[in-house]
Amino acid sequence: MRLRLFTLLLLIIALVPSQYIHSQEVTIKRSSVVEQYKGKPYYIHFVAQGETLTSLAKAYNVSIEELNAENPAIDKGLKADMVLRIPQKPAMEIPSANAPQVEKPKATAVASEKPAEKALVEKKTEPAKAVPVPNTQVQPSEKPKLQSKPSDDQNYTLYQVKKQETLYGISKQYNVSVDDIMNANPGFTGLDEGMEIRIPKHKSTDKTVSVDVPAPKGNKAEPVPDEITVKQGETLYSIAKARNTTVDELVDLNPQLSEGLKAGMVLKLRKPEGKPESKPTGQSTPAALRPAKHNECYNPDNINKTYKIGLLLPFLLDEATAALEAPEQKDPSVFENFNYFQFYAGFMLAADSLEKYGLHARIQVLDADRLNDSLAIRQTLRKPGLDKMDLLIGPMYASSFTIADRFAEKHSIGIINPLSRRESIVHGNPYVIKTQASGTGISAKLASFISHNYPGANIVSVRNDKKELKVVADDFSARIKANITAHSFSGSFQESVFSTDLMGGVAKKLKAGVQNIVIFFSNNKNAVPNFISLLNPNAKSDNIILIGMDGWEELDLETEFLVNLNYHQLTSNYIDYESEAVQQFTARFRAKYGAVPLSTRHAFLGYDIGWYFLTSLMWYGDHYMECIPEYKGNGLQFDFDFSGAEKGDGLQNQAINIVKLQDYKMVKVE
Repeated sequence: MRLRLFTLLLLIIALVPSQYIHSQEVTIKRSSVVEQYKGKPYYIHFVAQGETLTSLAKAYNVSIEELNAENPAIDKGLKADMVLRIPQKPAMEIPSANAPQVEKPKATAVASEKPAEKALVEKKTEPAKAVPVPNTQVQPSEKPKLQSKPSDDQNYTLYQVKKQETLYGISKQYNVSVDDIMNANPGFTGLDEGMEIRIPKHKSTDKTVSVDVPAPKGNKAEPVPDEITVKQGETLYSIAKARNTTVDELVDLNPQLSEGLKAGMVLKLRKPEGKPESKPTGQSTPAALRPAKHNECYNPDNINKTYKIGLLLPFLLDEATAALEAPEQKDPSVFENFNYFQFYAGFMLAADSLEKYGLHARIQVLDADRLNDSLAIRQTLRKPGLDKMDLLIGPMYASSFTIADRFAEKHSIGIINPLSRRESIVHGNPYVIKTQASGTGISAKLASFISHNYPGANIVSVRNDKKELKVVADDFSARIKANITAHSFSGSFQESVFSTDLMGGVAKKLKAGVQNIVIFFSNNKNAVPNFISLLNPNAKSDNIILIGMDGWEELDLETEFLVNLNYHQLTSNYIDYESEAVQQFTARFRAKYGAVPLSTRHAFLGYDIGWYFLTSLMWYGDHYMECIPEYKGNGLQFDFDFSGAEKGDGLQNQAINIVKLQDYKMVKVE
């Protein structure tokens, strides 16, 4: 089920039907090279001339969609000498004597209670040292003993197998092929820890050539270059294997890979000496460093626990067929489920990154949310084990979240609302965590920014009406008046209501010869453009800075008017696309999913939430709800700074940024 969901994710993101040229099929022999990738066995297949996707799918008993999902590069066509990663599955036909017999890995997904329901999807992340790796061969109950030659046989080395080792890994240690080892051990059926196998010794004249690696010259190893030029037909996987590195490291070092691998491209293989090793995308090392504050919460033993996380998302898998069969010209965003696959992908990418630092997590992804339909979430919350979660993320829709947050409170589970700006969702429930910026966070940032940068300005606070954003406007007014009393702000402060005073009343409050700062407390999609249009003529005679609210980036505003009004905006979701961290994330996302991460599709939000809260679990364990108010996190798009307004309420994010329009793009002011 997880594989189906992942395949569906890629197909819906792309929504471009792949077309392949079918030629006369050739007989394909299954590769004998098997590698473990994220706890699952995969064949490593080297494409030969004449092989097609259809013939490969048939030989390995997989679908073309599965091949496409695991190897995004084949979208551009299958080429000889490409290296493919193919899920290990049993063959439909009886395997030949030369093909290894395999058993199907046990599914990690929990089956749904009814066939009609879309099943629960699980992802288990465990550090490499803690995850038992399944053997790559079938292990009968009675295995024939390996035949061995006397220990003084000079043609072989006797090797004792260690835990989690694979034939491919052992073959690389001894510079021989997997077939060489199997031929040296007649009757071989699988690896067991502690068993002894024979490794053939090759004469010095023999050479084992790895993928795209020149045969060694003499006995002296050639130094690894700092850079290489990509040759025709090379893949990231083959380059990584040949240079003893990983695809992730190549992507980290070469942001240009976000545009895809191309012949003639120059790739860095390592950082210049003297520079620190790269860390996961734009973040500090979570498992190796203690939090900067609140160390009494930190317990190093927390990293050894396995945490259970539930993602309650509106995938609408029962409607996925319509999206997949839609005309290519149709905008994919019209399909509601398309909007949340990138959130899922970003969250999982954060989990993958933290796995390297020791994260143990059991992540359950549930198709549990519908717009104006609470039946799906009610059915989901009845599933066994949901009441034992350590953290719930979602659902996204208000009607579903109201039901889920009561469930979370009953079972003392922290529950995150990723999208809502409503202050009321945290009232009376200490287990709700609101990641969008709170009204008090906005007003506090705004008052501090103006008092510090424009202490003598004339502030004109404009409300659209007396109700909209009342909490924010009232709190800002109280803070500015307090700053005037404390002499930290020496300017003037005036208020107006646009719906009654109109622009004439607002304009009368502007002053000549000073900096006028006009703040419009509204997110009304009709009122905001109208207000900006009417204020624009005053920009010619008055020195105006217009400050807009979080969410104005979603409105249709006239850019020239904003330029004239020296536009500033409060925002909780700023992305610096020129930063190295964002470029690395974009390249890694594209390399893994074959799509560009979009802020409008919540890819960055999913990653930031995943990184912050999974790290909190690793640091604080069961006490993360008590401790995250002291953990201020900086993400790729969102910053996090949580606190509760009243006793018995949930946590709200107080972090907010101020950006301004400069050279027709938004840049962070501070």
